[in-house]
Order: sequence, then C-alpha cells, then structure tokens
Amino acid sequence: MGVEGIAIGTTVPAEALPLVGGVPERQDRMLRLSREIRTLETAGRPTGSLISSGCPAMDACLPGGGYALGSMVELVHGGGGCRHAEMPVRGVGTLSLAMRLGMEAMAGGKYMVLIDHQRQFYIPGVLGLGVPSERLIVLQPKTDADAIWGIDQSLRNTAVGAVVAMLHRLEDRVARRLQLATEQGGGLGILVRDAQAARRYPSWSEVQWRVRAALPVSSWQTRWFDMELSRASGARVGTHVRVGLGSRGEWVMASEKVGNPHEATGALHLAAQLAQPALRRRHVAG
Repeated sequence: MGVEGIAIGTTVPAEALPLVGGVPERQDRMLRLSREIRTLETAGRPTGSLISSGCPAMDACLPGGGYALGSMVELVHGGGGCRHAEMPVRGVGTLSLAMRLGMEAMAGGKYMVLIDHQRQFYIPGVLGLGVPSERLIVLQPKTDADAIWGIDQSLRNTAVGAVVAMLHRLEDRVARRLQLATEQGGGLGILVRDAQAARRYPSWSEVQWRVRAALPVSSWQTRWFDMELSRASGARVGTHVRVGLGSRGEWVMASEKVGNPHEATGALHLAAQLAQPALRRRHVAG
C-alpha cells in the first residue's frame, strides 16, 4: 500500500485506521524511513534557508515557495519538453533563464560563476538581463575535467551565490560530488542540460524543470518559456507554468499586459511582410 496522500504530522483517530493486521504499522515505518532518508540527503544544507526565484508563479510550484539554498536545480531543454509547449528552446535560451534564476542568489554582494564550456557566453544578452557585471565570473575551461573542477570549486566557495553550467556527460559519482559541493557552499547550483543527456546521465538535482519556448503572449519584446516540473520532493510533479523574460530581465506572467499591443501587432505584421518574396511584397504594395 502506497503512502501518497498521507500528510506527515496529521493525527488520525485509531478507529479510522484499517482493520487489516499490520498495515498501519507498516505505513508508520515507511513514513519514518522517508523522513530519515530526507534528513540524510539534506544533512549538509543550511537549515531553513529558501530563496525565491523572483517569479511568483514559479515559486507557487515549489515546495516551501522557493529553492533551497545548498541545492541544485536542473533546466532540461529539447527532447519533446513539456506537453503544453509550442516549440523547442535552444540551450542559449535556457542559459538566459538559468542566469536570471541565479541573480536571486547574488544578494548580499555574492558572486555568480558561469561555466562557459561551450563558449556560448554573449555579453550584451547577459548585461541585458541585469546581471551585475562586476560580480559575474566567467570560466571557459578547455576540457570536461576542467569544467567539473571549476564547477566543484565554485560551488564550495561561500562567496558564490550561484553557479550556472551547461553540462552534457555527468557520471553518477560526479553528480554526487557536485551535490555535496553545493551543500558545503550553501549557494545554488543551476545545471542547463539537453533532454538526451539528462536521461542518459541523471543528476542529483533536487528540482528539475523541462523547458520549452512558447510563442509571444502579449509582447514581442518578451521571451516566453513553458516550464513543467519533472522533479521536486514535496511538490506536485507535472505542474506547468508559463513565464516570460522581459527586455530588461524582468519576470512577466502570461496574464499580464506588457507593452503596447498596437506596437506588437505592427511589429509582427512587418515581420510577416518582410518574410514574403519580393514580387509578392510589390504586388501587395500596389
């Protein structure tokens, strides 16, 4: 008999327990074991420390309303993604999302470290998100071993609030090593991975999102993402949220009205006209 739906700490009257011999006792043992495993998994983590994503809709999907400091978050792109999405998202787009999440962990003068193993760092794009450039450290390792070493050392440094890295191959012992490093440093480790690599080389991340790009909702200046929660202890797996990143790195909710709708419509119309063959455009122009 499973234990899903049983609230830990809830008092149940004795008369409400099943009459089948031994079932309540087995349930109690399973709950105690679950709590003990959870305690061991998070033993090295700062207690009671949560950090908001900065996005209320995303926080509402997470246990406790945020990300636990000393934990790892995984953003997985491609490979089918979430069922509500409309198009695949490239790693570069997911990297922007990851860095925006990491900004929330830079409070108190902490640094963000970007492990740019694949040389996809784009300075104007990062500065456009509002990342403080004076507290951004970019490492460009030449080998996978150097990348892992850089991630490990950055995660262990208590002056670093967030480490963002794009990883492909991730052996189990390395994933465990990075998890322990994150707990020691007390920051946030954010991994950007493609779906194929994430399936073949699972990480020890506490929270995993499947990410895909979405068509513009209210403004052509906003980059939209469909996110589906695929791993999170204590949360409802499969929860879906659509979020946007504005031109200045601000979070935008799908229900919000952003920008001038006439301006957005005009821009989309212009793009459609430019996409037509030259003869067709001249014919339309008369």
